[in-house]
Amino acid sequence: MSTPCDQLSRFADGDLPLEESQEFARHLAQCEKCQEALTGVLQLDQMGRRYIERHGPVKIPWHVVPRNRWRVAALATACAVVGLLFVLHVPGVGSLREEPSLWAGTQRTLDARVTYPAADRYRRPSQVMMGEGSAPRAPGALLQVLTELDKRGDLAQLAAAYLAGGNPEPDNAIHRLEQMRSEQQGDVADVLSDLGAAHYAAAKLRSGSWALRELREALGLLNQSLMRKPGHIQALWNRALVYRELGLPLLAMQSLAEVEQRETDPGWLRETRERKERLSRALDGKERWRAADDAGDALARNLPGAMAGALEYVDMPQMRRDFYHAIRTRTSREEVLALKPLAEALEQGSGPSTVLVDYVQEISGHDFSRRAPLARDYARLLNLPPGNQERDALLKELSNADEKDIALGALLLEDWPADSGAIDTLLQRASESQDPWFAVLALQTEAKRFWKKDRYDLALPKLEEALKQCTQGSLIYRCIDVRNDLAHVTTWLFRLDEAEAHAREGLALARRREQWNQERMLLETLGNVSRNAADVVLAHAYFEEALLMQQGGNPSARNIHQNFAHLAIQSLRLNDARSELDQSMALGRLTLHGVAALVDVARTRRSPGDEPMVRAVLDAEKTYTAGQRAFVKFLRGRFLLEVDPAAGREWLNQAITEATSAEAVARTEDWTDITAQHARAYSFTSLIFDDARRGDFASALTRFGSERGFTPPDRCVLGLTEDTERSLLVARGANGQLLNVYTPVRTDRFTVVSMEGVVPRSMLEALEACATVDVLARPPLQGRAGLLPATMAWRYRTLASPRQPPDGRRTHLVVNDVRYEERRNEASLKWTANIAPDEDGRFLKGTDATPGHVLAQMPAAAEIDLATHGKVAPGSRATYLLLAPGADGVDTLFEERIRKLKLLNAPLVILAACEAARGTAALHEPGSLPNAFLAAGARGVVAATQSIPDEDSSEFFGSVRDHVRSGASLSAAVRDVRLQWLQRSGDLDWVNGVLVFE
Repeated sequence: MSTPCDQLSRFADGDLPLEESQEFARHLAQCEKCQEALTGVLQLDQMGRRYIERHGPVKIPWHVVPRNRWRVAALATACAVVGLLFVLHVPGVGSLREEPSLWAGTQRTLDARVTYPAADRYRRPSQVMMGEGSAPRAPGALLQVLTELDKRGDLAQLAAAYLAGGNPEPDNAIHRLEQMRSEQQGDVADVLSDLGAAHYAAAKLRSGSWALRELREALGLLNQSLMRKPGHIQALWNRALVYRELGLPLLAMQSLAEVEQRETDPGWLRETRERKERLSRALDGKERWRAADDAGDALARNLPGAMAGALEYVDMPQMRRDFYHAIRTRTSREEVLALKPLAEALEQGSGPSTVLVDYVQEISGHDFSRRAPLARDYARLLNLPPGNQERDALLKELSNADEKDIALGALLLEDWPADSGAIDTLLQRASESQDPWFAVLALQTEAKRFWKKDRYDLALPKLEEALKQCTQGSLIYRCIDVRNDLAHVTTWLFRLDEAEAHAREGLALARRREQWNQERMLLETLGNVSRNAADVVLAHAYFEEALLMQQGGNPSARNIHQNFAHLAIQSLRLNDARSELDQSMALGRLTLHGVAALVDVARTRRSPGDEPMVRAVLDAEKTYTAGQRAFVKFLRGRFLLEVDPAAGREWLNQAITEATSAEAVARTEDWTDITAQHARAYSFTSLIFDDARRGDFASALTRFGSERGFTPPDRCVLGLTEDTERSLLVARGANGQLLNVYTPVRTDRFTVVSMEGVVPRSMLEALEACATVDVLARPPLQGRAGLLPATMAWRYRTLASPRQPPDGRRTHLVVNDVRYEERRNEASLKWTANIAPDEDGRFLKGTDATPGHVLAQMPAAAEIDLATHGKVAPGSRATYLLLAPGADGVDTLFEERIRKLKLLNAPLVILAACEAARGTAALHEPGSLPNAFLAAGARGVVAATQSIPDEDSSEFFGSVRDHVRSGASLSAAVRDVRLQWLQRSGDLDWVNGVLVFE
């Protein structure tokens, strides 16, 4: 006699009719034996699916497979089984059911791949891909399915559904996947890959800097997934998509090639190959550039048929450069005149200019009995490598030639030292030319002379003028080069968002005009910008693409490996850094940039060849300023410190003395010696950690203050710093007791979001009785929340001594109710000013609250409230203030403009703006809006690290001002008001992010 339990096998295989299935499901809800048996079937299914995912399908002869059992392996019947169990609320098994309605379509709306097996079944791309105009998800049955998945906690399928079950909803998917990540649900590599897919999908729905931010996040997550599981096929696919969106086609092709090696599904394999084929068209530009370059070289050499080749590629921007070389190598009037058709073709589309045709006519009239020998020498010069003795002799001869255009050409072939008289001759020759090409080159040459002397402030306007002139003259080749120079200069000025914008503009122009070599150059520049912003993931991608683009072991490859070493140092992967430096040294002598990485890595991973390399580079380094000389001494000292500590300390102390002097001189001349800042800050870093290594923590703490020009207090002080693989906390408690936490080798950096838990309990207990704790945090650690508990009054201290506002009535400047530009789509903030009776309120509101007006009003104020939106720049990740647009269209206020102010009345500044306390990645100075105000003359600044509500923050900061007016210190006022608010409502996270800077 049969029993209901006998139906289990047919039920699992999906062979029962609907009515019998429903009947069995009711039995299953009451039968523990059947529940146990079915759970075993489902567990076996899950194990089989994971095996197939990792090792590929197993081929089993059909005749040994039980009837229809393949359906279980494919999960088709499992979906039906668990679906019925879910409807009947059978405990323990409902969460395993797949929802066929989600995955029944034949097309997909998501480019990316998700790891949920049913969602990753190949479906061809839909005809209308996702974008800004994506329709909302259809209501009704599908929404009900999502709700049911949410109720039963099937986060994996729910996240997949939000991404691939219809029009993508990446924000909802990210929320569920982050929950899985925090709760450690599912395979870690799978969750990271799906998170990467979700951020990629979010980027497709956004534009500009917001899209780039999502792509950065996606790339980092996908790299993490592949570190945990190399060969993860969905992560490789998704990373290829991210590379494509970032404009890195060679890396995208490389990632797809890995997919192609592993993929077994015919649909995915076919699409992989199709995408690779489309991306390979990027190489067409390389071939055309190379052909044009060869044509230009043949033109300069005056080879047979060269003119026809040059005319074929006359639209390529580098052909104008090669035209000038060709004129200079021609040895007769007839040969020069033969270049006239090329001159005419090059000037087509550039307006009424005839400068090139005029140049041909002028040179054709010269005396070739005198010019021809010089032209032949110039042709030889073009083919000699740098450092060649014959080349040096020819350069000297031709640079002083009577034929001015040949002399100018020779001068432009050499990278002259900043103090060389050849630069003056070059500038004179260029000024005598009527050709805008050479006017732009002259401006670039002047700018380079300035930046070699660290006068980036003087180089910038020269390059801005060069960009204006090359744009007006449609000098594409020169404009690309100028953009690269602008990116270099603004990076040194740590205006990283401007630098990134210049590099991206130059890169886009290079790609449109198929300038392959300049494209590679600008990718390196973008990598350098990202490296300075501490964006290791994106920087590495840019450098990787540039390395794929270059050919052979040229200086570019050497420089890229040096940058890889710096990135590995930032990621605490010191073995990788050592390997990259070894590869770089195998390609030639390091640059100073490479030596900076080497002296860091050599501290723990020294090689026999390091000392001669460091000595050779530093002995040959050309220095022009006291700051540069101090930096070279810093490098010597840092390298020697581990093998000859006394000599190392001597060099470092000399570097500090000379850098301090150089900074002071620069300030008197109203500029900033950035290299001197670096030398001084990094020398202090090395000496502080040398003190810690020797166990002299009292000296280490003294140096924290000495760096800022004061002696640290003998109690209630905490110093905090890091240096590659090392970190140090040193403190004096309320009774003056000295405590330290020295970590000579660490595997993780301090988190940017919060420093909670960094200070150990013993230190907290020692500081607990302090009225105020001075925190001396060296960059980039200053400006992070959570370092000390909310119950303590503490401040980030930078100033040597307190500043006082003048006696009498004070001007209280309030910037609020800003009228933002409509395209910003930002609401005005509600802010109630707290003006004291003895203060004169001065308000900037609406359209008057422009950056120019705000900067003009602040110097006279003794109290300042800036109640406006704070925004984080996507490149530098520095916070800026959003204001009303001025006449010039500018509506942003960054810290560099604030630093140039002279705040005469030592104001207390309230920055009522989201994330206004956030610091930058700068290592040579504390970078942030609060520190900019302190540098300009403020006596104190209060700002938050998080987003803050407008009305509540108005009340909160108003209370802080009242406490200060009653005689409380600023740090105590913030502590007391914070505790009042937390007692009133304990879930106000933002008040814990309010920090004091003095």
